[in-house]
Amino acid sequence: MAEGLKMFYARDERNIHSSIPVKDIKESDRERLICEFCPAKISWVKPHKRNGKNISAFLRLQKNEEHTFNCKNSVKSAITSLVAHSQNIEDGKLLLEAQDSAFIFRMNVLIEASAALRKASFTLEEEADPEEKARKRIRYKKTEKRLADYFNTAAGIAKIRAKIEESSDKKTLSDLVKIDYNGKKISWNDFFYDENRYPILFKKAAKIAHPVAILITVKKAQEYINSERSNFYTLKGEVCTLELEDKSKEFFAPGLTCNDAIFFENLEPKDEIIVVGKVRPTTNRWGEGNIFKNLNFNVFNKKQITRLKD
Repeated sequence: MAEGLKMFYARDERNIHSSIPVKDIKESDRERLICEFCPAKISWVKPHKRNGKNISAFLRLQKNEEHTFNCKNSVKSAITSLVAHSQNIEDGKLLLEAQDSAFIFRMNVLIEASAALRKASFTLEEEADPEEKARKRIRYKKTEKRLADYFNTAAGIAKIRAKIEESSDKKTLSDLVKIDYNGKKISWNDFFYDENRYPILFKKAAKIAHPVAILITVKKAQEYINSERSNFYTLKGEVCTLELEDKSKEFFAPGLTCNDAIFFENLEPKDEIIVVGKVRPTTNRWGEGNIFKNLNFNVFNKKQITRLKD
């Protein structure tokens, strides 16, 4: 492992003025790669599978290499950039608030904004007077935009965590960004879940009152479900298969649903995405004796989702 964030763009040391997406890096060029933002030498990591889940090719620092102090691919610089962006939210509270030498990620701000949007939606639907309805529609749009900004920040901070490989960087993140929910500190392990921690999320899901962030690999493009009871769009994540000590297996299947065709439209198979939201666990049987443990998320704002490589 190496310090610094996983990277998905590089430069060739012979042409430092152009960035190259990881998918376009030729095998013959992999020995001359440097960071997109500083001279640090980096290595190409081939695509592979972990617990049955596809992991896309990415880039990491070479051994004994370091990013420059202000490189955007260092944890501290990534956080600084995200905080600066989050402070531009109009008419809203700060989701990331400075405190001493760290930042407080106030989960309640996200929850309160979600509740405000539901209330704005209800009052808009109930309003009969055309002029008042027009005013409430403007208010709804502003509330929706503010919530989108909050989700963008929450997904952004989770993305930084998802790009971290080294334990020292995990500590740096937890030292710099503290998570607060109802005045209580929430550990990063109770907020962010990758495939190794799907079992923990499934076990704890029913008792988790706050939003969480999950790393998912898209299995296939969205599908439209139209039945007598309801109609919606669904996006399935790749199943994570964990082998237990007795050689039996557990299957964990993340999935998303929404009511807007544009939310999932640009997501493709093998895309790695971060989703922020409330998780709902269910189980279903498949085949002979197989039990799938589902991690379901409802998406009502496009900014709940961010692609890891973007």
